[in-house]
Amino acid sequence: MTRSGSTDFNLNQSGIIRGAIRIVEGMGGKLSGGRKDATNELKDASEALNMMLKQWQAEGVGLWLNKELSVFFAYRDGRYSLGTDHASEAVVETEISTAVTSGNSTLGVDSTSGMTNDDILGVELDDGTLQWTTISDVTDSDTLVLGDNLTDGAAADNNVYTYTTLSGRPLDISEARLYRDGGTDTPLNILTRQEWMDISTKETNGVPTCVYYDPQLDSSILHVWPRPNSVSNYIKLSARMPIQDFDKAGDDPDFPQECFRAVKFNLAIDISYEYIDIDSKRFGAVERKAAMLFNSLTMYDAEYGSVILQPDWYA
Repeated sequence: MTRSGSTDFNLNQSGIIRGAIRIVEGMGGKLSGGRKDATNELKDASEALNMMLKQWQAEGVGLWLNKELSVFFAYRDGRYSLGTDHASEAVVETEISTAVTSGNSTLGVDSTSGMTNDDILGVELDDGTLQWTTISDVTDSDTLVLGDNLTDGAAADNNVYTYTTLSGRPLDISEARLYRDGGTDTPLNILTRQEWMDISTKETNGVPTCVYYDPQLDSSILHVWPRPNSVSNYIKLSARMPIQDFDKAGDDPDFPQECFRAVKFNLAIDISYEYIDIDSKRFGAVERKAAMLFNSLTMYDAEYGSVILQPDWYA
């Protein structure tokens, strides 16, 4: 017996839509007289697919959407706009190897591993701030050329952070930690809106102990309290990120193989309301199948962990 040795089966947007349309046609569905254009049919199904997945996202489907974000501090600033301020899923850290003075654009570091030209780069300056610039050139294994001159001196062992891609706007956050210089994590309390509003001294400076995430439409804000007095530390968040859109027929899905059947059958039900001559018995059978597959998906899409049961002891 010969096995393929592969586990990378995939369906792009076009494949998912074609599968859903086959199911609709199997229920007897036909396009109404004013909608016989196959191009419009695929366009409408693409719109329905994106809308359905966004609805699933709102219902909490998608453990694979949970990412760890690193959010970098600005000195004594307690307000960070996620999606525009300095935060990323993939961060490279190193330290300055040799002290440099203000005005320099060449930086010696312990290692340039994982860094590339045009990456965003933050340098901890001696005045306690982070200067953000870009990498103009990775000269060798321990030397960087910066896109801008340093605005202050930077001592040996000051922190250097780089990343390639800015994070998007999270849907929500489930956990937050203060990552301290030296590699230790301290859990941070996540406040409700009421708890945040009840803090009367929001401009207090110190070591952060709590955060409040306000996911507004245009500006998604992470509030940090107390306001950080050191840029040597930063925050790590467990954040649920939005599912990526299907923009083109050849786009691959932003979800695993285990979702394919549930997506196909549920999309068929969703778009079938726009067809005529649907057989009610067949529709009922497909609707039940779609619901079963969605329930199966939500059971699979669950976090596993230990459950500890302990009896109450009475004197």
